[in-house]
Amino acid sequence: MIKLKQKYKTPSEYAEFLGLEYARTTSNKHKKDNGQFFTPKQIADFMGDLASPQSDKISILDPGCGTGILSCSLIEKLIQKSNITEIELSLFETDEEIISVIRKVVHFLDSWLSTKNIQFKYHINRTDFIIEKAKVFNTSTLFGCEKVKQYDYIISNPPYFKIPKSDKRALVAKELVYGQPNIYSLFMGIAAKLLKENGELIFITPRSFAAGNYFKAFRQSFFNDVSVSNIHIFESRNKMFKNDNVLQENIILRATKQTNTEIKITVSECDKGLNSPTKKVFKTSSLIDLKSKDKILFIPSNNNETSTIEIFKKWQNTLNDFNIQISTGPVVAFRCAEFLRTEGSINGLFSPLIWLHNVREMKLIYPLQKGEKPGLIVNSEESRKVLLKNKNYILIRRFSSKEDKSRLVCCPFFSSNFDTEFVGFENHLNYVHRPNGNLSDNEIWGISALYNSSLFNTYFRTFNGNTQVGATELKQIKMPPLDDIILIGNEIKKINNPLKQDIDTIVNEVLLK
Repeated sequence: MIKLKQKYKTPSEYAEFLGLEYARTTSNKHKKDNGQFFTPKQIADFMGDLASPQSDKISILDPGCGTGILSCSLIEKLIQKSNITEIELSLFETDEEIISVIRKVVHFLDSWLSTKNIQFKYHINRTDFIIEKAKVFNTSTLFGCEKVKQYDYIISNPPYFKIPKSDKRALVAKELVYGQPNIYSLFMGIAAKLLKENGELIFITPRSFAAGNYFKAFRQSFFNDVSVSNIHIFESRNKMFKNDNVLQENIILRATKQTNTEIKITVSECDKGLNSPTKKVFKTSSLIDLKSKDKILFIPSNNNETSTIEIFKKWQNTLNDFNIQISTGPVVAFRCAEFLRTEGSINGLFSPLIWLHNVREMKLIYPLQKGEKPGLIVNSEESRKVLLKNKNYILIRRFSSKEDKSRLVCCPFFSSNFDTEFVGFENHLNYVHRPNGNLSDNEIWGISALYNSSLFNTYFRTFNGNTQVGATELKQIKMPPLDDIILIGNEIKKINNPLKQDIDTIVNEVLLK
């Protein structure tokens, strides 16, 4: 073992070696079940380098330590920048299979620091970080105020997986939870409460927390506790954690307890470009409205996205101001199975059932068989609670494939297409409608064109980091004046089967004049 250690100059190099060995001998299922995606050394070094020196005596927390490579890189970078004399490191890890690995890494780190005359104390916690630290949500006890330990630096690549609201971790961290939470947001939210006044938080996580209803409670808590100073974006999803076959839109985020009036955004294709990323500085207020309830975080990765955000900021209205609403398809297939049919024809007894696969850009394709999905739904008093009046709508896919070029895919739905009183929209669709009224042809064509345009797709991607297109997010998008929407619709409907190029030309001519 001594000879093996001598091959590695730094603790982070040794941690990466042991991590690769562990990954090769561990099943993908085990890693997926535990949300384990080990951080490559180049990324760990980049994250460690974001930290700024504070004191000669520091405390560090790594709440989901894995092999400990992040803590090692952070310590190595801080030692290069300042004269540190004492380090206290707290590590959390619940996977017994990796505990032996982290022990080897920490022993190497201890020996390495002793050669530099730096005192080192560490503790490997084998308890669940969220359960252990949930007391941050209620420090008041019968005996007064229980003191919660805080840290100078918190660095982490937390696990990523969804947990039910009934999970004990979601229950103890309920302040951060709405809908089905992803466990990484609980790590971030609790960590933000454990920072000292001059503390720094450095995380690599999915960017899905930046928007959406499911992360709204988290954002309200997180952005109340810390202020973002740095964001790094990876343009290529599939190269970051290539050893673990991860396809995820991740970012590196640095936040502090101190208020930051600016946010520095850097961009690289993957880990190889970390030494020379593109850089741009934004006013914090231009990327997040901290006075709003939703606190959506915009993360532009290039000049086009930056200028697109500015275009939308000029508009004052949402669809709701035009008496237009967005809802989610009410037909949940497994709950309505008794009403669904694969054979028959549209008549008084059967209505069309529209699925995600029926919706293409600017075109509804029906009928279109996909597997055994039924294309009809019974029209009866019992089924009517999930049916809608047959009138004019715009249908938007709620989910897109990660390989799709456009995140927003929608099409017009005209009542004249079906000789029926009611229609069914499956739950994986959103639909745009005018309550107690009907959308005009120009409104339908205009709104459909906007959602399918490159302009709207670019804007949506600046705050949406996953494949889900939620009705809540769509409702919040500012829209151009209704007269411009109608003008766009009037031009689009003149074209038979409008293509993306046609849509972009007309949308840009009307809105960017």
